[in-house]
Amino acid sequence: MNTFNFGKTMQFFRRHFKFLCAVFIISGIVAAGLSLLLPNYYKSEVLFLPSEVNALSKSIINEGDRLDPYMFGTEKDSEYILEMLSSWQIIEQTAKHFNLREHYGLKDTPLDNEKMVLKLKKNIKVKRSDFLGAKLKVWDKDPQYACNIANYMTEQLQVLRHRMKQAKADSILTCLSASRDSVKKEIMILTDSLHRLQEQTNMYYPHSYNDRFAQELSKQVAAGNTAAIERLESKMKQRNEKSSLIALLLIDLEQKSKTMQTWDEHYQQAIMDYNSQIPVDFVAQYATPSYKKDKPKRSLIVILAALACTLIAAEVLVVREKYFNTEANDEQNA
Repeated sequence: MNTFNFGKTMQFFRRHFKFLCAVFIISGIVAAGLSLLLPNYYKSEVLFLPSEVNALSKSIINEGDRLDPYMFGTEKDSEYILEMLSSWQIIEQTAKHFNLREHYGLKDTPLDNEKMVLKLKKNIKVKRSDFLGAKLKVWDKDPQYACNIANYMTEQLQVLRHRMKQAKADSILTCLSASRDSVKKEIMILTDSLHRLQEQTNMYYPHSYNDRFAQELSKQVAAGNTAAIERLESKMKQRNEKSSLIALLLIDLEQKSKTMQTWDEHYQQAIMDYNSQIPVDFVAQYATPSYKKDKPKRSLIVILAALACTLIAAEVLVVREKYFNTEANDEQNA
């Protein structure tokens, strides 16, 4: 076979041209007949454009990092869609919803139920589009089934994303609620302590009380009233300690009130995100039934099968000629 060159190769094909043509035609006819046994599959597809914003409060309430809720998503957001559409959860839910076990002619056994999901997964393809979108393609023998499955999976994608978002929101609300309740209790304790101390001392505003004492003391000093000065100084010493404590309680209560206001804002944002049902994906194209088959490509099958059989036949002829030439040389040498 190593002695073959272009000239000998052309001579070889000229010698066996009719035979190879016959093999090509016969194998093509056989492949065409066998391809007719393959069922027709129809395709339906959905085009998604992912959204960049999932939290409504982040795009509307926040002043610092406000985002545009109408913006389309990035490459990362598109990849998230592909992962979720390929998830076993959506595919299994779809298979059960349409009772594909009966549609595929399978039995009601655990093994056949798994085969049902695997067969549906085999008839589904998700991929990126040219402009950062995502495409879901579904094939089925029935064009209406393919259309319904594609649109149902689109709905389930929305349901899954909202379910994932609300699962997070539940945890966030629980945490925020516990923090708010803790701050509320601290505020109530501080308020009760402050009210009791104010009623005991009859001082509600320590700074103004001390200012009045200082003014009165300065008047008595100017008047030279020693007895009044001693009485005022004695009262000021008695109340200075409690006045400082009241002032500290007021400062602490003001700080706790600011903290409570912050937690209230976060809680309201979380409530808004929890209750919002904004679309997390833009569906640019819903699936419609296509009554033109998408596969199998019978012409391609016929051509490839005919070429493969012809090449195999040519290889057999090459080996056969090499074998007979070797035997003829051996006889001549003998």
